[in-house]
Amino acid sequence: MNMPPLIRFLLKWSVIGMAAGWLFVGLLLYADLGGVRSLLGRAESPLLWVFVFGFSFGISFAQVTVLAAVLLRDDFGGRGSGNDRLERWRAGGSAQLRPDDD
Repeated sequence: MNMPPLIRFLLKWSVIGMAAGWLFVGLLLYADLGGVRSLLGRAESPLLWVFVFGFSFGISFAQVTVLAAVLLRDDFGGRGSGNDRLERWRAGGSAQLRPDDD
């Protein structure tokens, strides 16, 4: 199946972020920080809560990963020469659109 490049880009970074979120949840449950694993073990339906916990962290990590991937793209803005707005922001200036920006 031939998908548009933007869809492939979003899917790739969403899957990477979702996996990172699930890994974080797995490590959090393994380490039992704050007694989360113990608390989930006493729940009426622990698998449901593990799913909700993993899904919420997965979605959050996926959003952050896609945002970072978009902001760090070299061809952001279609110019192919770098992200001018990001460079202005890093230099301490304003990242707002200028009238000549598209």
